Amino acid sequence: MKHKIKFILTLFILLQSGFTLSAQNKNKTVQEQKELSVIMGRETLDLNPHTSSFKDEAQILNSIYEGLFSYNPVTSEPDFAIAQSYKTSRDMLVWTFTLRQDAFFSDGKPITSHNVKESWLNLIQTKGAYYSSFLDIIRGAKALRYQKGKPEDVAIYAKDDYTLSIELTSPQSYLPKILCHHAFSVIDFKDGAFSGPYIIQKHTQSNIVLAKNLKYYAADSVKIPLINISFSEDLDNNAYLFNTGKAQIVFENCNAKKVLDKESLQFEPLFGTYFFFFKTHKDSKISEGVKQALLEAVPWEDLREGSLFPATTLIYPVYGYTSPQGLTYTDYDHARFMLNEAKKSLGLKEDDIIELTFSIPDGESIFSAARILKDAWGQIGVRVNIQTEHDPNYLNRIETSDADLFIYTWIGDFPDPVAFLDLFRSDSTLNTSAYSNEEYDSLLKKADCTKNKSDRMALLNRAEDILLSSGTIIPLTHPVDLNVVNMNEVAGWVPNTLGLHSFKNLSLKKPSSTFKYGIIASK
Repeated sequence: MKHKIKFILTLFILLQSGFTLSAQNKNKTVQEQKELSVIMGRETLDLNPHTSSFKDEAQILNSIYEGLFSYNPVTSEPDFAIAQSYKTSRDMLVWTFTLRQDAFFSDGKPITSHNVKESWLNLIQTKGAYYSSFLDIIRGAKALRYQKGKPEDVAIYAKDDYTLSIELTSPQSYLPKILCHHAFSVIDFKDGAFSGPYIIQKHTQSNIVLAKNLKYYAADSVKIPLINISFSEDLDNNAYLFNTGKAQIVFENCNAKKVLDKESLQFEPLFGTYFFFFKTHKDSKISEGVKQALLEAVPWEDLREGSLFPATTLIYPVYGYTSPQGLTYTDYDHARFMLNEAKKSLGLKEDDIIELTFSIPDGESIFSAARILKDAWGQIGVRVNIQTEHDPNYLNRIETSDADLFIYTWIGDFPDPVAFLDLFRSDSTLNTSAYSNEEYDSLLKKADCTKNKSDRMALLNRAEDILLSSGTIIPLTHPVDLNVVNMNEVAGWVPNTLGLHSFKNLSLKKPSSTFKYGIIASK
């Protein structure tokens, strides 16, 4: 999932300024409500599960749609949802899912295996669907995605109303983890009904109201009947609304310094990485040799200064995976030598100037980071042109941009290294960089076919090492989410590595006192 860069750098500045958490033993409460009030930021909002890619959208989508599996709120591992069981063949190429028979859409229609099949086939054929290539493992799916096959040739079979079978091209032990993502939800294309615990009751530019889906199979366990979501990028006013009890949760977009109850600040390290990356252009002078030279001219300590969790590799440390050696080495003399060798291979003279364009979103801290690279690379003879984009849809514009270097924040969609490495697989729909390396692709393919977990992780380690060595990415930090949650009123909030908090897991507590911060709160 993409994470908004503006928030990451706001928190980065906050931590650099020496902000600390000082607990205040005061209780804030408001009159007991049957409604949860939430504030979220909104630069763009795509509520189509097949084309959505941002984390703030996932907060909503995970509550109105559901697939065969859902994320466990604590571990982020798969829990059964519309599927109640599954079995695999001995070679793990055939998977058969048994669906629960008490699952219904919000309009009362039963959710069947035919709906699952239709949803997945639609995802495969949807232009701009970021996650469709994850279904390439199903026989015939990749050909359909490239418009070289037919839907009937895709090995997804609805054997009866509640039995779904698929045939894979290679064994995929982590398939249930993938299927937790909202892209693989069950969708009602005809009537627009919802498959998750909530429905959209109201939707305006500034507000969404979610109401409990009374047809949801686990409706009795959904405790909050209404979720009122307001959209605001005004960090100071969001803190004021929280302090005065008008919101119980503020997702990310809040001035933490102005929150009165510091115990409400919920920090959670994410399974993600904030990094810069090069985009591959045809006939570009920014060859792999040039990128490798630039990599050795990065002043890593300056670039990562103030980071709470500095990132030296792409993949956030995950259980069972050993990271390759990280990027920490700086050597300007050797970088100049490498650059001159790269120029020779490009048919350039030693005194020829190589220029590159670094496209960044608007922001003082981002510009400072870009200046660090501009000054450092200028020392080895590379001219960097910083191009500031004022469009709030910066991340979605990268694919059509002619610039060379960009900024990205990626949160893994499931706790596995492939959630990151697939960003650079040559035929992946997530590959915005257009990176292509045959050995890298081959290692990922071998890993897909490997049943032994340690052998699989070793192959993924080698693939990440190739990516790091290529100079394509410049890892900066592992992001931390900062949400503001009234823990005196909201129950069920549990930090997790994906930063996703489905509303079905939350409930409202009975107020414990009558004290209100709103009496003394000021904007």
